[in-house]
Amino acid sequence: MNPQTKHIQKYALSIIFFFCLLAVLIQGTPILSVLPENFIWFGCILLFLPIPFSLFILYKKGKLEEKEIVYAIIFTGMLFRCCYVLLSGLYDRQHDEGVYTGIATSQINPGHIGYIEYIYKFRKLPDFNPYQLFSYYHPPLHYVISGLWLIFLTSLGMPEDLAFENLQTLPLFYSGLFMLFTYRILKKTGAHGKGLYAGLLLVALHPALTIMSGSINNDMLSSLFLACCIDAVLRWNKEKNLKNLILIALFIGFGMLCKINTVIIAFPTGLLFLLDFVGIIRSKNRHLIICSIKNYILFGITAGSIGLSWILRNLILFHVKPGISSSTAASVMYTGHYGIWARIGAPAFSDWHFAFPFHPLSGDAIHNIWVIMFQTSLFAEVYPQNLSKFPLMLCQIVYPLAIWTALCSALLFFAAQFKKLKMKNQIYSNTYSNLNQTSIEKGNRYEALFLSAGYFAFLLSFIAFSLKYPYTCSSDFRYIVICLIYIAIGLADSSRLYTGMTRSAFLSRIIRIGVYTTLFLSSTIYMFWNQW
Repeated sequence: MNPQTKHIQKYALSIIFFFCLLAVLIQGTPILSVLPENFIWFGCILLFLPIPFSLFILYKKGKLEEKEIVYAIIFTGMLFRCCYVLLSGLYDRQHDEGVYTGIATSQINPGHIGYIEYIYKFRKLPDFNPYQLFSYYHPPLHYVISGLWLIFLTSLGMPEDLAFENLQTLPLFYSGLFMLFTYRILKKTGAHGKGLYAGLLLVALHPALTIMSGSINNDMLSSLFLACCIDAVLRWNKEKNLKNLILIALFIGFGMLCKINTVIIAFPTGLLFLLDFVGIIRSKNRHLIICSIKNYILFGITAGSIGLSWILRNLILFHVKPGISSSTAASVMYTGHYGIWARIGAPAFSDWHFAFPFHPLSGDAIHNIWVIMFQTSLFAEVYPQNLSKFPLMLCQIVYPLAIWTALCSALLFFAAQFKKLKMKNQIYSNTYSNLNQTSIEKGNRYEALFLSAGYFAFLLSFIAFSLKYPYTCSSDFRYIVICLIYIAIGLADSSRLYTGMTRSAFLSRIIRIGVYTTLFLSSTIYMFWNQW
């Protein structure tokens, strides 16, 4: 990683810390916690206005460089997220949140908040079968961190109710780091210029990530571990040493200790390991083969001992297997009585609800996973019935535009990876500069295979999960929000690989314009929409 990239990361991390500290102070100080919504909006606008003005001045002076634009994107993304957290309460737009009753009671409460409260209140993991109380079946890492955060805040004298509101600061921090790791990943794939900005903007301003930055469940932390793992694998692909291998194992292990389905990233990672090991065997270097076997065994022990610890604990203590404590067929969200094709196949035009893309999230109203996925990617699981004319008009514009843009972006991603597989004599990143040309080409092919296999794996796991647990909530976009990183890579790769006046370059530019327009309109909707 070159010095400029390290410098950008350092100051981007400072921006993330600044907004998290700002959120802690405003949410955790009794006087500031009751600030009117208009005051917070006004403060956010004042913080944002210098950004476009400064960029314009630098552009006119010919001093506008990549670092300034990256800072501006991350600053804007964190500003929007921080505003959302400050304007949204602990119980707003959450999923299976449950309740808390405070440390003064011995009551054990359900839901994600109840799980966090248990650790905060009793200073230990649940000592009962975790499937007996809703949401307690989740691995404990996120809840332990959140419980310790509550203990820390209350020990400083913060009122308990404000400390619980400050639980949103943790996913805000994770969401900021998710942006930072997206930048790292894009740079490792050779991104620069407009492609880099498009990919980073997608992650910075996507409404799903804004909503998740205030969600107190384990989705944002597990998505962050997936991003960390992708970054580490790309690094290992260029620098194959034990340090990077163990780093991958730690991210997979702790990801599973946060949410079991993060194990999906192990499949494309394993494919890359297999290809590398086959090449080592073909080299017939006995020492290298033995060393690789030892390293991979150490990788498996590290990832497995961490990632499987929660599953083994429950098997030993309570004799229960991993799974989800879900609703029954009587649930309004149940979709199991519809056929498989109706649920995972191409939806009919009428299923999209283009005229009014809001309705109760019930199996009878909507049961196709792709429709649910696209709608929740823009609007989460919130479907208000009373919209004024302006936000409704914007919704009816941005909804089909987002579907078109997402489909085209996905195709663009796979087209770019296929092109990378076929290309020769092409150096994608200066991190390859110390390698010979054969190593560069093989590394690029392995990178394309790893990314393509990863995107496929997450899409297939999404389908399998929705079929195994046939409820509308199972098809929420938050389960595959990691796919935004793959789309960001596709936007960046296509900008670099398709240049000039070719048809491919023109289509790539049109798709990027579609992404910019979708992000702008969706951000505008949330500013005028009374959903804060």
